[in-house]
Amino acid sequence: MPQPARAPDEDTGAALAPEHDSRPRGPKDDRHFVTALSRGLDVLACFRSFEVALGNAELAQRCGLPKSTVSRLTHTLTELGYLRLEAEAGKYRLGSSALTLAPAAREGAEVLAVVRPHMLRLAELSQGVASLILRDRDRMLIFENWQSESYLTLRVGVGTRISGLSTAAGRAYLHALPAAEQRQALAAFRAADGVSPRDADQILARSASEVRQLQCTTSFGEWLPHINSIAAAFLPGKNLPPMTLSCSGPNAVVPPAHLLDNVRPALIESIATIERELGV
Repeated sequence: MPQPARAPDEDTGAALAPEHDSRPRGPKDDRHFVTALSRGLDVLACFRSFEVALGNAELAQRCGLPKSTVSRLTHTLTELGYLRLEAEAGKYRLGSSALTLAPAAREGAEVLAVVRPHMLRLAELSQGVASLILRDRDRMLIFENWQSESYLTLRVGVGTRISGLSTAAGRAYLHALPAAEQRQALAAFRAADGVSPRDADQILARSASEVRQLQCTTSFGEWLPHINSIAAAFLPGKNLPPMTLSCSGPNAVVPPAHLLDNVRPALIESIATIERELGV
């Protein structure tokens, strides 16, 4: 059976290099942007469940912030009850105040319960990794992974923020948006990736053609060398933004032909079933 993929951590050395997780901390000319709040939310976003325990060094690495800054943030969040410190281990977990945020996240948990069996099936079929991916500001965020037993080397873990323009997931997300939201998301993705407006428009046009012809988007070695992926978006409900389901893996194991000929029909079927099960 496929196994749930592990998030990267310092012990395994599987975390991505900082350049793959670079996020703007707020434009300097935006007087309404509160940088300290943004950084505090970044710290909280590293905790995906109440079972996760992280130290300041791990949080600093994941957030791309100095450890001294993270130490002040975790102290403040602990004082407010959003984190609790395990003194002996020197690590933090989500605190009782975080429970107040749970109702807003409940719908997302329900979506995951519906999507997970499809991820297992797609991971087994592809012999790679099936991922549930959603947008996080100017990037896409890997919300959940499920990998095939035969795929032993996972380099991109849960919680990783990835490109919105060079990945199949980001492209699929863009085409699930209304026109005005698509323009806003495209501009954010383009700025984060350092892509010119002309090149971004070409990427959008090419992926639009793929959606019409294939009912999915592709990225063959465009985001990471020798990594191939296909993705399709679905609407989880009227109160939630589009999410994407992606299948990916190294070219030696998951070549483009395998993804398009064998995995794509199952992905399309899964998307239709997921939306039906969610009542969309």
